[in-house]
Amino acid sequence: MNRLGTEYADRLNAVKTDRGALFSAIVCALLLILILYSFYVRVRMYMLGISLWVDEAMLAENIAGRSMAEMLTPPLSGTQTAPVLYLIAVKALTILFGASEAVLRSYSFIALAGMLVAQGVLLRKVFRLRMVFTLFSVAVSSTFLYYMQYSAELKPYMGDAAFALCVLLGYYAYRKGLLGRGIRGAVMLALILSACMLFSSPAAFAAGAVFIVEFILKCARRDRAAILLTVISGAVFIAAFALNYFFWLRPIATDTAMVDFWYHYRFEFDFIKYRTAALAHDFTLIKGLLGPVQHMVWLMLPLSVAGVAISLARRCVYTVCTGVFFLLLLSASSFDKYPVADRLWMFLYVIIFIYAFVFIDSLRISLSGDAAGKVAQAAIPLFLSALLLVPNLSFPAYGRGEEWTYGVDGRGSNPLIAYVSDNIRDGEYLYSFVYANTILRYKNGYGADRIGDTQASNIIYGTEDVEADIERITGTGGAYVYFFMGEEYDEVLTGPLQERGCLDLVKEINHTYLYWYTDDVAKAKASAALELQGLETGEGWFSGTVRIVNTGQTVLSPEKAIGRQRQGEAYGIEGYGQVYIVLQKAGAGSQAAGPQAAGFPEETILGVVGSPLMPGESVDIHVGQDGLEPGEYLIGLIAWGEYDFTELGLAPARVTV
Repeated sequence: MNRLGTEYADRLNAVKTDRGALFSAIVCALLLILILYSFYVRVRMYMLGISLWVDEAMLAENIAGRSMAEMLTPPLSGTQTAPVLYLIAVKALTILFGASEAVLRSYSFIALAGMLVAQGVLLRKVFRLRMVFTLFSVAVSSTFLYYMQYSAELKPYMGDAAFALCVLLGYYAYRKGLLGRGIRGAVMLALILSACMLFSSPAAFAAGAVFIVEFILKCARRDRAAILLTVISGAVFIAAFALNYFFWLRPIATDTAMVDFWYHYRFEFDFIKYRTAALAHDFTLIKGLLGPVQHMVWLMLPLSVAGVAISLARRCVYTVCTGVFFLLLLSASSFDKYPVADRLWMFLYVIIFIYAFVFIDSLRISLSGDAAGKVAQAAIPLFLSALLLVPNLSFPAYGRGEEWTYGVDGRGSNPLIAYVSDNIRDGEYLYSFVYANTILRYKNGYGADRIGDTQASNIIYGTEDVEADIERITGTGGAYVYFFMGEEYDEVLTGPLQERGCLDLVKEINHTYLYWYTDDVAKAKASAALELQGLETGEGWFSGTVRIVNTGQTVLSPEKAIGRQRQGEAYGIEGYGQVYIVLQKAGAGSQAAGPQAAGFPEETILGVVGSPLMPGESVDIHVGQDGLEPGEYLIGLIAWGEYDFTELGLAPARVTV
């Protein structure tokens, strides 16, 4: 039996005879199951078909919407940037498997898996952690909510975390002689680190830290041959870096708009001069970086700092490299070359998780040698480990597609685009708000000028000139309006459309909206049925229940009724499109005719549909009125600021008192 087989046989025997070893084996098995389950949740998340959001769609336009040669001709459109080998890898995946959302995002999934493997190897081989704490650390990373989100995005950020660790692994392999000796090993190290840089921009700083530390170590030993090898290795890497910068990165790195956008994310070294403003600025940046760790930062950060201190005390050269890596990043940031922003520092969190468990594994609390003392020695590190894991245990919500996991607006676009494609008719149009254009182009097909089974072009792509867009929409007579970005845009888009006609909500998913606009009530897609139940009448009074059924294609009384108020406040009316039950004396004539009804001077509001009523849903509302003059009355519905439902074909219910 070889040495490895003997080692595992000894461990198996220890598990059989030692209760502590058996308990550790059980914990390891449970952690491994948890890690595998986090992968299953990610697969489920991919199966949900969640829409690309704006930045993803812009990058997809460069990858899926261009040939390989066009994609590799800088700069990318949409002010996008990504490492060149990342783009090639994702493009290759789309060539092999198609350009679906899942395929485009699969690189991030693969990068996450690679990061976890690299993390485990570093913890076992470099930092010599016990298996149980290695798996705890990996489990924290695999279930970390921020990594759950970004391991399913069309962005290179997850690869940044993976390749930062790969740089350290490459350095470990070099120092152990696994890359060969002499000039061969030096060149191999340079090539490996260059490849890491071409997959991940921040890996360039990690590689720079490796060469700086290696050069200093060789100089300290006064080993001229080793110094020469380090210089050769560094020169090969610098050549690769220069080529990458001048032929790929420079257009976006020097872009004025990008520099201005990230200006406030630059680290200020002025704090050395005790300038309060610089200190406050840097504190805000660091606070933002630690935000994804959430409320566990108070424990995670001290444990990680303690782990770094212990590792430095053990003279771990890889920890020195990590420190120089962060120093280089902050220095570059101060020169506007690398912003201090959480998604750009994705590697920070896995490094925190590594060093937190370096400390936990090192705990050797001096307690009594009896059974209780041994239990406490094992329990305290395990308790700390579990405490770091617990905040991430809501991660299965990602596999269920719960709304809080979507992260940004626009990720509800796919069902809305599919709805329009299935329901749009000849003569109808789809208007896409400017910030949603890239999502629509990706999903509907690049170069397409129509959607659905129609005979003519029917897509109106929005521009930055919203006023001109409004004229284009109102000139159609009927158009779906697809947009998102928050309520601040309602004043410039939906407000004017409400002034000119009817704007009804068709669907809303994760703050992404699809409306139907028309200035012709005959083209409205809203409809309702009304039925009186349990009616009781007397002299001058009546009482009963009104059942309202949404028989149309829009949402009645949408929650987002924030448009024009007109005379609404005088009548207690909440907003545009709110549906009210109104009472009117027969023969009085509707005061709400037309899409821009001003109010109900001769009508009485009996009730309101207080919550959104989706197509096919119904609601029962108790109504009643007394003090009426004898005669016949009509009970109907009106959408405030839009129309009386009699204009849509709804016959009012009649009541005689």
